[in-house]
Amino acid sequence: MPKYVTPRTDISRSTFMAKAVQTATDEAAAVAATGGGTTMLNPALLADLTAHYNAFKAASSAVKTALGNRKAETAESVAAMNKLKMYSSHLRTAVRHRALREEQPARIFDFYGLNSDGTQPTFNSRRERLLAAEALIAGDAEAVAAGYAPIVGPSAAELQVVYDAAMAQAGDLPAADKAYDEAQAAVAALRPQADKLIKAVRAAILYATYEMDAPSQRRVLRNYGSEYYYAPAEKVDDGDETAVFEVGAEVVAPSATHLKGALHFV
Repeated sequence: MPKYVTPRTDISRSTFMAKAVQTATDEAAAVAATGGGTTMLNPALLADLTAHYNAFKAASSAVKTALGNRKAETAESVAAMNKLKMYSSHLRTAVRHRALREEQPARIFDFYGLNSDGTQPTFNSRRERLLAAEALIAGDAEAVAAGYAPIVGPSAAELQVVYDAAMAQAGDLPAADKAYDEAQAAVAALRPQADKLIKAVRAAILYATYEMDAPSQRRVLRNYGSEYYYAPAEKVDDGDETAVFEVGAEVVAPSATHLKGALHFV
């Protein structure tokens, strides 16, 4: 016998509620137009389901937006940091090359945070690179005050512009992370009620269709969002376009072989 697939993801919850709202709304409109009959979902349940679905859809959309912003901010932050690494490295290289050309004393390296032999130090974190760039800018001013010419190719002023951009991007990323976390939390808060409403819809439909045979009952339930999975050789209900198949411990979408076999048994 086909088994009901309980919605476990936000997409499956949203899909169930959307279909249930649409079917119940259409049914209510049809009943109102004819002036007789009853709906399978009572008006209060439909109102609650509609309101919650709209809230769930909005919250899920906010998660997608926040995730997109977070990815964008991360990419911009990485790009800004890579540019800072390049400018900082080029400035240190310029210091070393000038020292070699002009036979400057090794003390010049101290102003720019280079090793005693003029080689570049290593950094283990973003924070260390930002602090080192800040020290480079300040060190150039100290070197000028000590009588040395300001470094060029790039200059400290050019590095300052790149440093400021990297700092700005680094400040934007925590805000994007927070917005994403808050959006996820908002969806998580709506999941328990979504699950309760999905159960309530199924209970109402099961009650309204209890006199039907099982395949007909499942057909109506599918119209209200339910999905079912089947064993590999199991007969598929007529009109079940959402069927999935159980393969071992997995539930998978139907393959051409599954569908061929299913049609054979129908």
